[in-house]
Amino acid sequence: MSATISDIAEDAKVSISTVSRVMNGSKTVSDDLKERVMKSVEKLNYVPNAAARSLITQRTDVIAVVEADLTNPVTATILREIDQCCMKNNKIVMNCDYDYSNKKAVALLNKLQERNVDGIIFMGVSLDEEILKCLRKFECPVILAQQGVESEACEFTTITDDSYHAAIDVTNFLIHEGHRRIAYIGGEENDYTNNKLRLKGFLDTMKENGLEVPDSYIVHGEFSLEAGKKGMQKIYENNLSLPTAVISGSDLIAVGAIRYLESVKIKVPEDVSVFGFDDSVSNLFELPLSTVRSYDRGKILCEQLFRECDSGEEKKWLYYPYKVLRRNSTRRIG
Repeated sequence: MSATISDIAEDAKVSISTVSRVMNGSKTVSDDLKERVMKSVEKLNYVPNAAARSLITQRTDVIAVVEADLTNPVTATILREIDQCCMKNNKIVMNCDYDYSNKKAVALLNKLQERNVDGIIFMGVSLDEEILKCLRKFECPVILAQQGVESEACEFTTITDDSYHAAIDVTNFLIHEGHRRIAYIGGEENDYTNNKLRLKGFLDTMKENGLEVPDSYIVHGEFSLEAGKKGMQKIYENNLSLPTAVISGSDLIAVGAIRYLESVKIKVPEDVSVFGFDDSVSNLFELPLSTVRSYDRGKILCEQLFRECDSGEEKKWLYYPYKVLRRNSTRRIG
């Protein structure tokens, strides 16, 4: 028969309430009592009843992560960091993949309302009103990751890449390297955080430096290798003067652009420099890619969610720290 909390209390010669406080991580119990209780827990092989404890604490220690594409290298890295952070904090991650289908995302969110999770990290690509409507129904904290709402109002805590300032830094870097004809291949045109803000940072910096950007130098598609190929092909076929540098909305787009340039005998970086975003393929591609790396995304998401679970911290918009990395896909000209 499994040991009960009463058995632990009797063996450790403490009250049942003391055992409960120790098991729930209370800071009001002395180190001596904690040690006695934990020795009894180990001795009797006590396993806490999660369902019973959740009734008392109103916590399940389950964090739900709803994401659009489990196969995306960026998503995979963030999920690994979230899992590591949750493990350190004795929490479980429930991962839900909606495969870029907002209809499926709504269905998953509706099911999650029955699960009584402690918090939700929604890693959205596009946030329509149906998704936002579902998220508003949750009583637990909700954090939007990777994608914000195009609004001044901060309805949910939002944590994203600092796309606007990173694009400014990348554009200035290329200009300082001597480039004047710079093109942009982005992701989904309506993607606010990962496309609109990056494009705005690029265009604002070009204008500030007195440099024109022809409409034919700007292409939108998906955040995929195939979209990078098609985008680069469109720029190649529609311009008499090729750009000397291309800024890509993601590393996958950058790799696709390089693949196309190679197919038409244009060398990278000798003829065209290519810059990526997100540092997701550094170990998967033979040419070390110049890119932007954001740091500790999963850790930052978890720590903010835990703070909101504990104290109901005010909603805010936060950015991951980042660094512009120069590698072998870009070069100085002139």
